[in-house]
Amino acid sequence: MSKNEIEKSVSRLFWLCWLAYSMSYIGRLNFSACMAAMLADGGLTKAYLGSVGTGFLACYGAGQLVNGILGDKISPKFMVGIGLFGAGFANIWMGLNTIPALMFFIWCANGYFHSMLWSPIVRVLSEWLPKAKQSKAGANISTTIPVGTILSYSLSSILLTFTGWRFVFIVDGILLVAASLVWIFGISTLKEYIATREGIKIQGDAHVADNAPLRPIKARSMPVLIIGTGLIFAVIAILFNGILKDGVTLWVPTYITEFFGVTPQFSAALAIIMPVVSLGGAYTAVWLNKKYYNNELTTAGVLFGVSALAFVCLFLFGRYNIILAVSLIAVSLSGMLGVNSMLLTFIPFHFSKLGKAASITGFLNACSYFASALSSVTIGVIAEKSGWNITILSWLIVAVCGAAVCLAGKSFWARGRSRVASGWGYR
Repeated sequence: MSKNEIEKSVSRLFWLCWLAYSMSYIGRLNFSACMAAMLADGGLTKAYLGSVGTGFLACYGAGQLVNGILGDKISPKFMVGIGLFGAGFANIWMGLNTIPALMFFIWCANGYFHSMLWSPIVRVLSEWLPKAKQSKAGANISTTIPVGTILSYSLSSILLTFTGWRFVFIVDGILLVAASLVWIFGISTLKEYIATREGIKIQGDAHVADNAPLRPIKARSMPVLIIGTGLIFAVIAILFNGILKDGVTLWVPTYITEFFGVTPQFSAALAIIMPVVSLGGAYTAVWLNKKYYNNELTTAGVLFGVSALAFVCLFLFGRYNIILAVSLIAVSLSGMLGVNSMLLTFIPFHFSKLGKAASITGFLNACSYFASALSSVTIGVIAEKSGWNITILSWLIVAVCGAAVCLAGKSFWARGRSRVASGWGYR
């Protein structure tokens, strides 16, 4: 393959990953956007719909553990393709279903199919892209989270205005099925490039061969890798990150409505500021890591610190101005997206040589979502019993703990990362 063909293949491969993951958000956040309309139709309760949402998170988190391991053994072409198609089918089924009791099982299936996406995508970025392209790709892929969030809520809002909640699920499902076909076809057109990257077809091109994954005969077990490389600090840190990135995001519209006395519609519209601002979080993290720290845990610790400072300002001054409050929350969540990028994208990159990139990603992502599910309930209880000022202080404590864990583990991870690069992961 010529250098120009390689560049085009790299670009096409990244955009296929970006499209797949950003499109997945329309089939997972649409449930939240449709809940009010589903309740208005009658026959459903908040408690039941809450259990449906919890079922999704539980199956998504558990699926990450399973599919992280499978993601290192099965081709990403099939893993991501099946995940998108299955999620699309579940969404269409949700729209057509008229039996309330089945909603829980349909949405649990949707959660499992969605868990088949991120780990294989990280494997693609770490094994099928040249090392020189990985840093930029790792930052760019993080934009799928805010962009997918905005796309999901915007599309759901438009469809709810002109149709009904069932049509939202059907349209989103069709789009996901279409995305699965685009993924399968797109990856198929890159067969020669992928074969070269995997070492199946040797061409001697330095631009292709640099960073080709080394497949060990046998790698150390996951527990040994987690403890022996200092990755345990990233595991603890991702728990704190999950609490802030997802738990806080869930409750921000309610906080704005109750604390400032505005309408739910206004607070929801104002909350769109957050994913827009958070777009810069991943790029900031990559810049800091490349220019100053060269250690993912150090960078994550600094960004936890930025979030903590934003929460301090929110506690002291946020009460005086609604725009200032939302902006400070957006800054804190931007930092959390940067932390998420370091922990769930860039740290797993280092394990690609051991054929463990997807497994590490799946395990970390599962921890993140279990923490998110727990925090969603806990934040609500704290806010109800103690008020929003105490809730903000709890967010501050979580951010400080995250910073402390990351900074405490930076030296362990630096040594562990070097050990992995030298082949310590082999037995």
